[in-house]
Amino acid sequence: MTLQSALFLIGFSFSHVFFPGHPTPLLLATGGMGLKNAWKFTLGMAIAHGLLMALALAVGGFLLQLLTAAWPAGKFWLSHVDIPILLVLGLFLLREAFRRGDEEERAAKKLDPKRPFLTGAAIGFIPCPDTIGYAMIGGALGASGLLELTFATSIVFLGTALGFCSVTAVAGFVPKLIRSPKLGPAICLITALVCFVNVTYRTWTTWKDWA
Repeated sequence: MTLQSALFLIGFSFSHVFFPGHPTPLLLATGGMGLKNAWKFTLGMAIAHGLLMALALAVGGFLLQLLTAAWPAGKFWLSHVDIPILLVLGLFLLREAFRRGDEEERAAKKLDPKRPFLTGAAIGFIPCPDTIGYAMIGGALGASGLLELTFATSIVFLGTALGFCSVTAVAGFVPKLIRSPKLGPAICLITALVCFVNVTYRTWTTWKDWA
């Protein structure tokens, strides 16, 4: 795995916690649970969703090895499938950056689970729209062996878990910022730009390889 791939994985895993379709508004509601229950809820989500995303990445990498064994000539195309995926994802996030999520945020304020850790874990195990994307990215990474694939999945798990934990940590210090309706759109916009930069770089390096 290249340094570029590792940095992208950690950044993508951290920021995807804020992507549309995630239970982030529920996490933002932890401010009303009390510090102890808030962290139980957060850790449940962080562990469960981190494991789910890491599993999706591992399955994608495993399927790539099976496909390339049956179709050696297709390895090049499969290892570059991340370019259109990131392009579509960037466009989707760009659209979501200018949409409002007020209704979802209002509904989140009603959350008050009696068993916060189990509730968080149950929510975290719900597949998000990015689950398929992680599987495709896992295939695009083209991990050469078990050690490299284990390293990639560890990065995904840690990045996802840190994303959830950072929300609760910041909520304790700057509650107005973390509950701002502008936070989600801002993160979507920034991540969309990161996707476009990555697509540009990957397209340029691929073109140089062809040339």
